[in-house]
Amino acid sequence: MKKTKYIRLFLGLVLTIILNLTCFPIGVLAETEAEQGTLIPIIVFSSDPVYNGDPQILAAVNPVADGPDLNPELIEITYKGISANGEAYPLSTIPPSVAGTYMVFAAYRGDEDYQNIDDKREINIKPIELKTTEFSTEKPITKVYDGNTSVLENALKGLGNAGVIDADINEVIFNYKSATFLFKDVKPVNPNLIILKEMTVSGEKGKNYIIVDENKVTKPLASIDISLGANILPKPVEVILTGQDKVYDATPNLHDYQLSVTKTDLIEGEELGAFGAENFYPYYGEINSQQKDVGNYYVWATGGFYLYGINGTNAENYTINNQTIVSNKKYDITLATVTVIPAHVSKIQGEADPALTYAVWQDDSGDGFNKGLYADDVMFGSLEREAGEAVGTYDVFLGSLNNSNYRVILADGTDKFEIIKKEEAVAVYGGNDYNNGENRATEKEEELPMPYMGIALLLLLLIAGAIFFGKNRLTKMD
Repeated sequence: MKKTKYIRLFLGLVLTIILNLTCFPIGVLAETEAEQGTLIPIIVFSSDPVYNGDPQILAAVNPVADGPDLNPELIEITYKGISANGEAYPLSTIPPSVAGTYMVFAAYRGDEDYQNIDDKREINIKPIELKTTEFSTEKPITKVYDGNTSVLENALKGLGNAGVIDADINEVIFNYKSATFLFKDVKPVNPNLIILKEMTVSGEKGKNYIIVDENKVTKPLASIDISLGANILPKPVEVILTGQDKVYDATPNLHDYQLSVTKTDLIEGEELGAFGAENFYPYYGEINSQQKDVGNYYVWATGGFYLYGINGTNAENYTINNQTIVSNKKYDITLATVTVIPAHVSKIQGEADPALTYAVWQDDSGDGFNKGLYADDVMFGSLEREAGEAVGTYDVFLGSLNNSNYRVILADGTDKFEIIKKEEAVAVYGGNDYNNGENRATEKEEELPMPYMGIALLLLLLIAGAIFFGKNRLTKMD
């Protein structure tokens, strides 16, 4: 009996403990619930924000209007989901910072003013949409004309889009299947473009972006063709000036020339020519010094020449890289030939020699002669005559007469100077003079006084003689 009594006491104690342990949480909960207020906090979820590179808080628990503040320690917001790159985002209180789909849990553990509340919602952080019109490169896209539409490897250096945030520039890569120019010529009818086929985005942050065509309703997410403005620059070519020798004509002008384009500068199968316009004036000399005198010179030209296409070649695809051109060799300006014809000059014996004058005629290569020298040229020095002071004729020689730009030939200088005996002189003829390329022969005559007194005396003697002989004859007849 005694043993049974202890057993009953032990079981009663155990039962009491179990009941106390079972009922205690209910009492505590009831006490807690009794302490909570009647206000309900407001949970606000974000509406599918767009990726911005920063952690994004996708929910907020706010107090009611004009109500008491919430206790921050009782607010609970957690995130769980899958990012755009396919990686799982485990349950965390840290807001996600990359594009993806996330389940957001928000709760408030009630206090004396607010009730306990919780909610959840699926929210997408959307990738940034990159517009096709906002692609660009570090430098303008250009290439020198090469006869095709291919794009050089470095032409698209720094390919990017204005929609990529600064922090991601080095972590976003744009890939394309091919790149070609729309036109091959320098100046097509419509503006030139580069077409990038099947553009995609990659890189560590690439999944946070998609390329869209804002001009179309459908926005492809995988790849898209885009176009970029581009230019083809004309290919420089060298123009060569070929001259020739010429006879001196008192100008530096190169009259006969040829212009040619260096063939190695041209695209295979294309052909160009060059021509000089009305304002094309090639000359002998140096780059900054035109030379007209006899000598050996390069020939030059600056501007005034143009390209033209041959056999269908488009000349606009090329440009002249040397607006000042020069020949590969030197050419001669040779002596012009002139003929000097002395004038007949005379003097009275004992007088000083007058100037030996002359006429100058240009040799124009067999078609005749032109009087005088070129332009304002003059002769230097003078003719000389054969020595002597006796009455008679003398030959005339070139003497020191010259001009360094002319080959001077003396013609008909024999007996062109005459010394006249004073007593026999009736007239003295002056010769021609030469001045400033013009020669004028001036004839001078000096008239001696006629012997009128002698003639009169002779007539008186004849009359007197006739009278005398006439009287004698009459006397004899008587």
